[in-house]
Amino acid sequence: MTKSLFALATLAILLVFTSAYYTTPADGRVGYQAPSLTMTTSDGTQSLSQLRGSYVVVTFWSSVHPESRIDNMQQARLARLNGMKHVSVNMDESEALYSQLVNVDNLRSTLQWHCDSASQDKIRRTWRQESEYCSFLIDPKGRIIQKDPTPSDLAQL
Repeated sequence: MTKSLFALATLAILLVFTSAYYTTPADGRVGYQAPSLTMTTSDGTQSLSQLRGSYVVVTFWSSVHPESRIDNMQQARLARLNGMKHVSVNMDESEALYSQLVNVDNLRSTLQWHCDSASQDKIRRTWRQESEYCSFLIDPKGRIIQKDPTPSDLAQL
C-alpha cells in the first residue's frame, strides 16, 4: 500500500512540475504557435522566429491564383504602413516566374521566398492549408491570431 501511495505521490509531483513548463505546440491553427518557417534567399537565411516582437503577416500565394497575387501585394503594403512584417511564400512551380513577379509587383525581396516543390507538401501539412492560397496574422509572441485577415483587420492593429 505504501509503495502505491509513494508512486502516486511521485507521479502527482512530476505532473505539477512539468505542467508549469508546457508551451502551446506549433500548429497552423488560430491560437497555436506558428510553425517554423526558414527562408533562404539571395540575401541570406531568415526564419520566422527572428521576426518575433512584432506582428507578422505570412502569405502563401501562387501566380496561378490572381486573387492571391493581388492579396499578397496588398498585404505587403498594409503591413509596411502599419509597422508589421510581411513574409511572402510563393508556391509556384517556376522560380523564374516568381522572380519576375517580385520585380513587377515591386515587393521587397528580403521577405519574399519561393518554396521549392519538394517542400510544398510539408509546408501545406504543417500550416494546415486547405487551399493553395491563405494568410496568417501572427502576434509578437509568435502565436497565430487570425487566418486570412482582411485589410480592415490589419489596419486595426
